[in-house]
Amino acid sequence: MPRIILTKPPKPKAHDKLVKRLVQELKSPGNDVQPLILEQFIEGTGSRHVHVIWDDWQGLIDEQRSAVIEEAYAQAEGAKAASEITLASGVTPDEALVLGLLPFKVVPTRKRHEAKPPMADYKKAMKAESRRTVLGDRSEELRYPRVEDAEAAISRLGKALPGSEWTVVQEVPYES
Repeated sequence: MPRIILTKPPKPKAHDKLVKRLVQELKSPGNDVQPLILEQFIEGTGSRHVHVIWDDWQGLIDEQRSAVIEEAYAQAEGAKAASEITLASGVTPDEALVLGLLPFKVVPTRKRHEAKPPMADYKKAMKAESRRTVLGDRSEELRYPRVEDAEAAISRLGKALPGSEWTVVQEVPYES
């Protein structure tokens, strides 16, 4: 069997721009829904797993996305912080959904036969709320990474549509 040595892929043209934007978000989080940075501290190892959900990853391969994340952490928080990252995963919103990074879903609990508020009003409220999610208004689902985020959405939806009823559903991957 031949020996193949894999090398680092070349930096994409947008590398520096993406690093700069991610550094900005790490140092001073803005109000935009993207990039959404999910960081998990792993107590047993003292390491961190970082997932960055962002439409701007489109067209980049996994290694290029990881390199952007690692460089951004090094610039924003220093080499030690960057070295603590054992998983640097850049995913698009649709990829995040498939990977289970957005497990909490807000759904209306209105029964179909109930007249108030009408289902059309529920859909309108959901469309408005979807703009505040990482999936954006292209999605018909309201999805969130944490239960706290989903509960905050229910509060906003209740104010936007008085008399409405909502619940949080957590999707758990099926393991056979």
